[in-house]
Amino acid sequence: MGAGSFSELMLRSFKSTNSQVEAPPSSEVSGRTRRAGRRLRKNPVLYGILVVMVLEFLTGMATGFDLSVRLYYALGILLLAGWFWAKSSSEQMTAEVERPKGPYTVGDSISETVILRNKGGTPKAWVEVEDRTDLPGVSFKQVASLGLMITFDRLEMSGRVTRRGEYSVGPLVARTSDPFSMFPQEIVFGGQESVLVYPKIVDIPDFASPSIHLVGDNSRRQRARVLSTDVASVREYEAGDALGRIHWLSTARTGELMVKQFDQGSSSDMWVLFDQHIDSVAEVDGESTDEVGATVAASVIDRYSRGFLPVGYASHGSKSLFAMPERSAHQREQVMRHIASSKPVGDVTILETLSELERDLGQNTSLVVITSAGDGPWVDALGGLVRRGVRVSTVLIDRASFGGDSNGDALDHLVATGVSTYPLARGDSIASALLNSVGGEFDGLRQASARVHAEPFESVNGVASEVESEPVGEQ
Repeated sequence: MGAGSFSELMLRSFKSTNSQVEAPPSSEVSGRTRRAGRRLRKNPVLYGILVVMVLEFLTGMATGFDLSVRLYYALGILLLAGWFWAKSSSEQMTAEVERPKGPYTVGDSISETVILRNKGGTPKAWVEVEDRTDLPGVSFKQVASLGLMITFDRLEMSGRVTRRGEYSVGPLVARTSDPFSMFPQEIVFGGQESVLVYPKIVDIPDFASPSIHLVGDNSRRQRARVLSTDVASVREYEAGDALGRIHWLSTARTGELMVKQFDQGSSSDMWVLFDQHIDSVAEVDGESTDEVGATVAASVIDRYSRGFLPVGYASHGSKSLFAMPERSAHQREQVMRHIASSKPVGDVTILETLSELERDLGQNTSLVVITSAGDGPWVDALGGLVRRGVRVSTVLIDRASFGGDSNGDALDHLVATGVSTYPLARGDSIASALLNSVGGEFDGLRQASARVHAEPFESVNGVASEVESEPVGEQ
């Protein structure tokens, strides 16, 4: 092979190699630029000193100016001292946090105690302590000081819970640095804990008790955990069940613990249906129809379970729960936890939930429906239950007052169907709203005159005005 051909081969190889090396994409370059910008904003003093050191070093090397070289070495010593100071501060500090376990209720105060200890080393004039949390409106953050003569500091931090749900608290983070803030340090203590916040419970009137004047007995056997002489069925064991209710024959046959469910006979029971369909929700300024509905649902469960009435519950949100009527504390806790943790993102409509409940609703049954839905076939379904003798009470939350579409047509339809309806708008007192119903077998349109609102449900208020204007005949 000649020298010319060898040169051409090397040239082609060099070109092919260059063609395979691609420039980094613009997105990667911009990402690096943003990361560099964040580091600069986080440690502006450090990067400022580094720039000055480079300038002084170049000046000293170029001009031989002795002061520039000395300043360069002084800044280098300052950087080393700051780094050792920051590392010593972080390694010699410990923290303990005491968090109450809860659960909490909306409106409760939540507090915790943090104890910082300095085991030695450098003093810590500024320590920012933060216990990370996603609780709405709650911030656990304070600044402590641990000097040479101070070995520990005790911090009390508190907040007020404003919304139900499942939240996390932790881990605890302590931030410290050297005196010039060149090397900020972040130390993480402990782990993360969950906090459950129950909805607020208000004292409400007795607006939905089932009839106690029962004739005969049900043809349908109702399953419950209350004690009775008859066993209706068995189910799997759950935490909190009494060992005396285990059905040992079924346990031996299935290989799993099975618990007896007893026949309620002719005792009255109640159902609560909480609508959490995603299309029914409206929210404005941090207030939502779902939060109000959760308060109503929890208050109804609390009111009637304290009266030793078997209460069942059905709801389909981010979590689904279908609980048969019972009087047990375990049942109440299970329902309250569901109301607290379930989010309004369900895809099961009220009509579909009513179809699940239909076989469990009899003449001695009361049904409370809590919803902010618009008009639909579910209203006619409730009317059918009323005609069958079920006492139906609907708490209809005014969606328009929360910035959503008006559901006044649902109220008109409920009244026309004969369903006792309790309109509830934003800012209304729940206890006052449940004192008088609109429509229903016992109240009729005569009660509409007592429920005059400035804006919501204007169509019903118009009917109320006409009723009030009618002359009263002489007795």
